[in-house]
Order: sequence, then structure tokens, then C-alpha cells
Amino acid sequence: MLVALADASKQGEMQILILLATTLRAWYCIWHRIRMNKVMPTTRKLLNLKEVSALLNMNTEVLRRWLRNGKLPGVKVGSDWRVNVADLEAFLNPVAGKKSSDSVENPKKMCFRFPKWLEFSGLPRMLNDKIGPEAWPVFKKLVELDFELGKPTDRHVLLDRPELAERTGYDDEIVDAVIKQLEQNGLIRLVQRQSGEFFIVITPIRTPRMILDISYEHGGVKGAPDKALENSCLRRFLEPGDMT
Repeated sequence: MLVALADASKQGEMQILILLATTLRAWYCIWHRIRMNKVMPTTRKLLNLKEVSALLNMNTEVLRRWLRNGKLPGVKVGSDWRVNVADLEAFLNPVAGKKSSDSVENPKKMCFRFPKWLEFSGLPRMLNDKIGPEAWPVFKKLVELDFELGKPTDRHVLLDRPELAERTGYDDEIVDAVIKQLEQNGLIRLVQRQSGEFFIVITPIRTPRMILDISYEHGGVKGAPDKALENSCLRRFLEPGDMT
């Protein structure tokens, strides 16, 4: 009888030890997960250029240019870039966290996308008919380069013809011919300086359809909020520019 009780007691102790070990293991796993989440938040928040491009709906080459000139914060990892998701807040939500005066506009917040209304203005078709199918892609890229500058006092943009050819996918000869036609049709002006060749997008850009007739959904002001035209980047290609 005593032997049986002793065996039962040992079995009970063994079950308790097994239960205790299982519980300790479960708590260790939970603690380890919590610790890893605390140790590695930065790694999880870093996005590659492809992910940033999808979020901002922007070309990766534009993002690389911004990263090089400091417009977009980022870190170099090997031969590529990584961007902290927190640094995209100003681009994804320009209104949030606005602490400065309403009269002060931040180019980072206001000028990070192509003016969509131009795509619905009839200009692509007009350039196709007057110059050729390569005209709109080349002109659009020039507008993007101008748009990247934000709100400079000098609207001269460095014209790197080989890079423009690479970014549009056209041969150098085609790009040169299109640029010549764009200048002859009064869309751009070329300026030679000691530091290189520059171009200016002539504003206001003359389009078949006015921005007033283009819906807000397509980047225009038809049906837009009352203060839509206060966006200086929206007005950027509507107002006369300094050609000097």
C-alpha cells in the first residue's frame, strides 16, 4: 500500500514538473517574440525603392534623384537605397501634422507628383499629331524634371540628353529631334550656360482643354474644393514664368 502511494506521488510530481516545463517554455517563446519585435522595428520599417515607388506612384529613377539630393531621407544599403516608412508621411499625407503657417508651402509636400491634369488636357494627342508619338513621353519627362525642383526662383533645368534618352527608351537622335520640335512649337526654351545646357518649360502651357474643364478626379479643378488653386504646384504650369 505504501509502495503504491509512493509511486502515485512520484507520478504526480512528474506531471507537475512536465506542466511547469511546458508553461516556462511557452512564456519563453512569448518573451522572445516580444523582444524580437522591440529589437527589430527599424528593419521592418525600411522599404526598398520598389515598395516606395508603389506607395508614392513614382518612378524609381526620380526617387533615386531625390535620395541623392536629400529631398527624400534614406540610407544606402549596398548599392541600393532604403527608406524609413515614417519619412514618407509628408508625401502620403501632406495635410497631417501641418504646424507651420498656411502661407508657407513645403516643396516636399506639394511637388512630388506629375501634374495629372496635363494627361487629360488633350496635349498628348496634340503633340502626337504635330510632332509624332515620341513627343509626349519626352515632353512629359521634361515636365517631371521641372516638377522635381519644387518652387525654385530659377526655372532653368539641366538638360542631360543621354540620360533623357535612357529614361524614355528612345535613341539619342530621336530625343534630339523631339527637343528641337518642342522648342520650335513653343513648349520649351533651350539655354546654353558655361555649366551646361538647360531647358525651361514655357508657361502657361497651352493645352486644348483648360484645367477648369478637367475634373478634380483627373487632376483638374472642375468639382474641386474651393482652395484647390491655392496649391502652388497646381498653378506652376498655368502662370507665366520668368524666361530670363
